[in-house]
Amino acid sequence: MQGKFKFLFFFLFITSIAHSQLDKGNYLFRCNEKLVEIIMEDLFTPPVASRIQVYPNIAAYEVLCFKDNKLKSLAGQLNELTKMPGPLNKVDYSVSALVAFATVARRMIYSEYMVDDFVSKETSGWLLTNNNDTVLLQNSVVFGKQAAGHIIAWLRQDNYDYTRTLTRYIVVDSAGAWQPTAPDYANAVEPNWPLMRSLVFDSSNKVRAVFPLKYKEQKNSAFYRSALQVYTQSKKLDTVKRMIAQFWDCNPNITRSAGHFTYFIHKVSPGGHWIRITGQAIKNRQLNESESAKIYTLVAIGLYEGFLSCWTDKYLYNTLRPETYINKLISPKWKPYIETPPFPEYPSGHSVISSTSATILMAVIRQPYSFVDSSEMYINLPPRKFQSFRQAADEASISRFYGGIHFMEALNNSIDQGKGIGNYILGKLKVNN
Repeated sequence: MQGKFKFLFFFLFITSIAHSQLDKGNYLFRCNEKLVEIIMEDLFTPPVASRIQVYPNIAAYEVLCFKDNKLKSLAGQLNELTKMPGPLNKVDYSVSALVAFATVARRMIYSEYMVDDFVSKETSGWLLTNNNDTVLLQNSVVFGKQAAGHIIAWLRQDNYDYTRTLTRYIVVDSAGAWQPTAPDYANAVEPNWPLMRSLVFDSSNKVRAVFPLKYKEQKNSAFYRSALQVYTQSKKLDTVKRMIAQFWDCNPNITRSAGHFTYFIHKVSPGGHWIRITGQAIKNRQLNESESAKIYTLVAIGLYEGFLSCWTDKYLYNTLRPETYINKLISPKWKPYIETPPFPEYPSGHSVISSTSATILMAVIRQPYSFVDSSEMYINLPPRKFQSFRQAADEASISRFYGGIHFMEALNNSIDQGKGIGNYILGKLKVNN
């Protein structure tokens, strides 16, 4: 029995050390991994998930600007973000950054207990390796919460609450317009997302998608040929293409029925997948706290802006999905390999945010960089190896064609849109003094 207690003490001691090395930035990895887990648990839609991911990372980054004078605050660079007041007492800025991250995240999710448990474990580990300095911990927690309050006051002005009060999408009964699809025939997701505040753009400099193909039903039209391409491809999917479609599915709203029961499958969001790729790169390159904070924040801003730009154009063009067109004009019983998401087809969200993320990561992670992406192992999908972030982004894009839910033109145009968003963010935001 005494041996068991010794082992338990040793395990807890080692665990506390692993969770107390906040100065090395490991906690930022754990923060983002926990947030991805919570977003899956709470079943947030991809655009909403991008909002939940961006503000906590900005909060942590702004706190760390007080610790590292080489970091440049984003106040005055992001729309309507003002300078954060500094601490009044001596603090451990890493603890404050963790608390700021968690407090902002807690404001936007449902499973608050998961955040509380996470912070409790992190701070308990910190105490064990910092001589039980409860005064320093308390000061650090207070400042972290004050910093979070500054960011929460800012995020409350981004129009999110207002969009919750607006009416749902009204289906347009016209040729070429988006229509709900099987199995749920769900209403369109986040039709009012275009009203959200941009963090970096204004009305004069938005990155927009080019016009989609003009809708036509004639067999000699470009639109018909594009739909036929999706249909033909679906008939010859091999094992590799099926695996690619599954690996990048990232649809958190898939439903399954068993008898009289209907249930959701909890999956990582598209943005969460790229947050995990980012975390893997940070760990593989053994980057420090400041570098980790910069990279997570830039990628999260890219995800948010990518979804905002994409959703703005989705509801502007309101294009129907391949499933609707093919069922009407080519094969009435045809179904795509993966479930069609409930929102307009053009542009492709996966393609935009993957291309945005890859553009940013190629600039901030030392190149060349190849990696193994194990983000989908939690649903028993094997890891995939990529020679670059761009290769991963291109595969994420083409996966939607293999899955039968996008026309090829949307994928190609959306890749360019994502590059434009990523490059604009890199050019506009200065993160180094």
